Amino acid sequence: MTVINFQTYALQNKQRLEALFLLSPLLVLFVGIFNISDTKSILSKLIPVVAVYCLFFYRDAIKQNWQTASIRPLMATSVLAFFYFGFAHLFRGDDFGYSRTLVACLGYLILLPWKQLPHQYLANFLPVAAILCGLNAMYEFWGMGIQRVGVATNPIPYALFCALMVLGSLHQLLVAKSWGMRSISVLGIGFAGTALVMTDVRGVILFLPVVMAFLALRILPLSGRAYLAVLITIASVCSLGYKAFEEKIDHRIKVTEREFSEIASGNFNTSIGVRFTLWKQGKDTVFHSPILGVGDEALQTDIKALPVRGAAVQPHLHNQYIDTVARYGVIGLSILLAWMVSPLLYSKPNGGVGIRLDPLLSSVILMIVLAGLTDVPFHHTHLVYLFTLFTGAWLMMPIEKTAPEISDS
Repeated sequence: MTVINFQTYALQNKQRLEALFLLSPLLVLFVGIFNISDTKSILSKLIPVVAVYCLFFYRDAIKQNWQTASIRPLMATSVLAFFYFGFAHLFRGDDFGYSRTLVACLGYLILLPWKQLPHQYLANFLPVAAILCGLNAMYEFWGMGIQRVGVATNPIPYALFCALMVLGSLHQLLVAKSWGMRSISVLGIGFAGTALVMTDVRGVILFLPVVMAFLALRILPLSGRAYLAVLITIASVCSLGYKAFEEKIDHRIKVTEREFSEIASGNFNTSIGVRFTLWKQGKDTVFHSPILGVGDEALQTDIKALPVRGAAVQPHLHNQYIDTVARYGVIGLSILLAWMVSPLLYSKPNGGVGIRLDPLLSSVILMIVLAGLTDVPFHHTHLVYLFTLFTGAWLMMPIEKTAPEISDS
């Protein structure tokens, strides 16, 4: 009996170590690339190592993964996006970062033996990642004296990462059964929410409470009491956040008011004015080539020619949809939008496509859609990694794991 127990213990330890290795790219993604500079290169090297390991020891996983109905739309739209934006790189010299990142993500998603990796591994890690995100932001803000945190990327994509960590923690708070996990989730909301305020990114800060309410109402039973509880809770959290950073938030409100006043007087050389200028230029650029877009070089030439100094130095149009249609045309925008909503789709046995509004995934996508109104999230490959790997893993990992059989011999 002792020998059997030892064999069981040894096998379980081996399985845990292997699971840690297989999921190490996700750990680096959530802990490293948004918090520590130059760690994205570690992820790009680690994924091929894990993929080669799976090719040797888990070849059958490819067939099993492709038969997973929920992942096929994400895979199909990712392949379509890779070829379309990849051809734009070949024929016009457009940036290849998005397509290259997609290839790495697809290789990881299709090769891993997800059926052996319980869903709870990822779900329970989200609040932990949120806490680490907050600790990193606090170190940058108070330890390094950085007023807008997020030096590993820049404050804007970092703000979106913080918001997604808040949503992940809120999801676990609402679905977890243990008080321990609920407590960690509350800390995750607090820490990641604090980090978000420290980024000073107005759009994401304003959109997050709306998406939090959406997520809560997707999980809780629909009733007047639930609606009231959600509204009161989110209002209380926002009030606490405001009191904690009252001076910083009040200053940002005054800056916003001043910017609108300057725009009204004809001065567009402000943060908001620059965005208005870029959006107008994007609209004008679209008409030059509405189907295929003008490409990176032509768009950058148009931006540099703008009379507003702050706009002329920008690398993109600060709106995901205007920027994409200007660069890649209506076809490119359609492919990007299909890719963004694909985690909510699944393939039917008869060949059709259905919709499954998973509460967390639909909230994550809504948050990114709203953030795309004032920035270009997928201009940053950090966020391409985050969106593709997180949604793909969430879809592939089984909700319950069947314990492996242990041989008596």
